[in-house]
Amino acid sequence: MSGLSTPIVTADDLGTYLGATVDSARATQLIGWAQALCESVVSPLPAGAEPVVLDVAARAYVNPSNASQQTAGPFSASYAGSIGGLWLTRQNKATLRRLAGGGGAFTIDTTPAGAGQNLSPWDVGQYDVLDDGPGWSGYGVS
Repeated sequence: MSGLSTPIVTADDLGTYLGATVDSARATQLIGWAQALCESVVSPLPAGAEPVVLDVAARAYVNPSNASQQTAGPFSASYAGSIGGLWLTRQNKATLRRLAGGGGAFTIDTTPAGAGQNLSPWDVGQYDVLDDGPGWSGYGVS
């Protein structure tokens, strides 16, 4: 697993998630690849991303050929849209983005950075026409 980041879950975690004994070498490899896929959406992975990594790795561990239907006799199988491999569902991606703070309501400030600079005194509310303050004396305004 050269070049991959430190796994955030272990083969034992995958076994617990599946409720089964797992082949440690195979589980570790799938976890590394699952984590790399998750990191392609959000990097570094946010706190709480462990269940997503486990979900992706478990899907590949228990169903490497991506079979969606299988019968024992007379030996029939159907496959989903893609054949095998690791992949992220829309929900996996959405969960990672939400955990990273990439979802929900937000605002965008459309005011230019220099807005409000070098304005005349009356545009910034410095002078009250009813107050004979600085700048207005002698103009007969009261």
